[in-house]
Amino acid sequence: MSEPVRYMALTRRRYEALGYEPYRWAASDTPPPFRRLAKPLKGCRVALISSAGVYMAGQVAYHYKDDSSLREIPADVAVDKIRFSHVTEHLLGDARKDPGALFPIAALREAAADGLIAGVADPLLSCMGGIYSQRRVREDLQPTLLAAVASRQIDAAVLVALCPVCHQTMATLARAIEGAGIPTVMLASALDIVEAVNPPRALFLDYPLGHTAGRPNDKAEQKAILRRALSALETMQAPEILRLDYRWAASDDWKKKLLEETAEDKRAPRDLTPRYQTDEDRRLAEGA
Repeated sequence: MSEPVRYMALTRRRYEALGYEPYRWAASDTPPPFRRLAKPLKGCRVALISSAGVYMAGQVAYHYKDDSSLREIPADVAVDKIRFSHVTEHLLGDARKDPGALFPIAALREAAADGLIAGVADPLLSCMGGIYSQRRVREDLQPTLLAAVASRQIDAAVLVALCPVCHQTMATLARAIEGAGIPTVMLASALDIVEAVNPPRALFLDYPLGHTAGRPNDKAEQKAILRRALSALETMQAPEILRLDYRWAASDDWKKKLLEETAEDKRAPRDLTPRYQTDEDRRLAEGA
């Protein structure tokens, strides 16, 4: 099975089996905005924007009822202080062991150190992109993110998605950021959703969700994928979704297992309670 998983159809089947109303996925019927870099890549400060519910130890974690808030994380954050809080908890196992699988800050810093880019835009930006309400994305999250981007010295942005709904959210935000004049590139693993929303630039990595920036503990691969994304900011001359030539394993067993899974709602409870990765995180955020 070499074809990408069709997550929209898969989600519809599972929702139907669980007795839920069909989810109405977003689709764009207009071409995306497209901006070229205003300067060579080596002179650009690049923002990292995640939908994986990234927060830093000491910050308040996300709740799971369409949390549309934004977290600003210092660009020099220690990797061991990076946390994840997302309604699709079952997708976070590897990233919690190695954040680089979903939040490639180490690879981006290395690109800056090597002179490939001028620097990492400070702060890093994060949301919990599993926001089922497209209205809340447009009316709440999008204006907040655009204001944060506009107030910083940002020449380009790399967006990294996690879950199926995250891909919808991030593709929507990529269009908005590009429309505000800042070139974007998105790392994605749900091709059908990205094709439907149609962001300006995207790189499709045919990996299981939760590994959008590469395999955990494979620094060389994470570095290579991030640099392909940065290169796309210069080389893509028109809107495009590029399929990367990486394969998760010799076989596609992970796809078969995913498609054969019994319908089950694996999302954490959707309420307003902040969901911390650790109890210590909770104590730090609450000042206990």
